[in-house]
Amino acid sequence: MNTTPHTQDHDQTKRIHGWQRMLMAALGGIALLAGSQSVVQAKEKEQYVDSVITLLRLHANAIRQLATHDFKYSRNLARHATALQNTFGLLGPMEWHVSTSTTLQRSGGTGVTLKDEDFDKMADQCQKSMKGLYQASIQFVESGGSPEPVLKSLDELQHKCTACHTLLEGVAPDVWGTSKPGK
Repeated sequence: MNTTPHTQDHDQTKRIHGWQRMLMAALGGIALLAGSQSVVQAKEKEQYVDSVITLLRLHANAIRQLATHDFKYSRNLARHATALQNTFGLLGPMEWHVSTSTTLQRSGGTGVTLKDEDFDKMADQCQKSMKGLYQASIQFVESGGSPEPVLKSLDELQHKCTACHTLLEGVAPDVWGTSKPGK
């Protein structure tokens, strides 16, 4: 075959461009796949959080039922209070419960941005409410009496969770399934 150096250069350039196109297509496919994997991972994370929230709701509902109705399983009240605490722990300790990319804002996104200290204070109050619910549940199971301390502690906990979540700029789920805790 009689080819000139010019033709050889042109053929080689065409092959290089062909390989570049194939490489770009492959890289595009990899980027698309990686993007879809991150979407799948985000969806899986969202599904996990939804599962944990469902468990929290179920324990809260069980606590409310067991506190207000005396029947065969009523002694499980304190176990559900413990389970609620443990279930909350599945979302991590309060230090990283909220993503670092989340901005805490006052209601409606207006006003002063909350500081880490503000969040720490709310987190401490939430933890105290969980402990208070457990203590009220133990007291009720062991000594009987009025269910009001248990119900009040549950309402307080739900209120504190809801109050903090309403401050999270559109990213926090409605944990209790209602905008009004205890209903």
